[in-house]
Amino acid sequence: MLLAPIPTQAPHNWQDIEKIPIIESNEPLQTIPNIENLKQFPIYFDHNVAHAINICVARQSVVQKLQQAADLLPEHLGIVVLDAWRSRAVQQAVQDEVGDIIKIKYPNLSLIEQQQLLSQFVAPVRSDFISPHLTGGSVDITLFERATGQWLDMGADFDEPTERSYTYFYEAQPEHPACDNRRLLYTVMTQVGFSNLPTEWWHFDYGNPLWAHHNQQNHAIYGAAHWEEESDIGNSIQAFTEPHFN
Repeated sequence: MLLAPIPTQAPHNWQDIEKIPIIESNEPLQTIPNIENLKQFPIYFDHNVAHAINICVARQSVVQKLQQAADLLPEHLGIVVLDAWRSRAVQQAVQDEVGDIIKIKYPNLSLIEQQQLLSQFVAPVRSDFISPHLTGGSVDITLFERATGQWLDMGADFDEPTERSYTYFYEAQPEHPACDNRRLLYTVMTQVGFSNLPTEWWHFDYGNPLWAHHNQQNHAIYGAAHWEEESDIGNSIQAFTEPHFN
């Protein structure tokens, strides 16, 4: 597979994103499966983030496209989904945690500068704002070795609020393993219709306003979605006890 360089994209403005109209498709949320080349590991539940559910769910077309992207990978690799649909309560908890990391990591930044940095990595939390993950159209993912379950080197941790997390960061260091690994992930995901959040190598969108913005669509097809955790409790237990990702 030809791995083209990851393009540099201009940062988005959340105020522009929320102006994009939504024509809701009413597509249901469904559980992301655990198959040979596509797994789920609900990382916020594993890290005891408040209100996080122990399963990853996304819109039906998103799950189908994830399977298509996984099938484009070399046979020894797969995609693991770390997070997908996310409630407002979890969004708030994630914002609080990443905000605390930024305060510790960048004590010399002013409060306004810290908030500006936070907005690059976590969408706003407001009752009138539909964050990308709330739609069920966003997924946070990485690649893994099917034989061992080991995650590939992406050059920055998930949710790391630094420039290393910018998807194109390692284009300046083509000798680093993360350069090709990110190119591969970006290539298979964009080939099946996802867009990428340029500040987060792990974040991809389909159908929501962020996707509409990056793909120059005149409307989104996913608005806010809701999930009843107990509706799929058997699958949630199976997903969390998957032994490949500890």
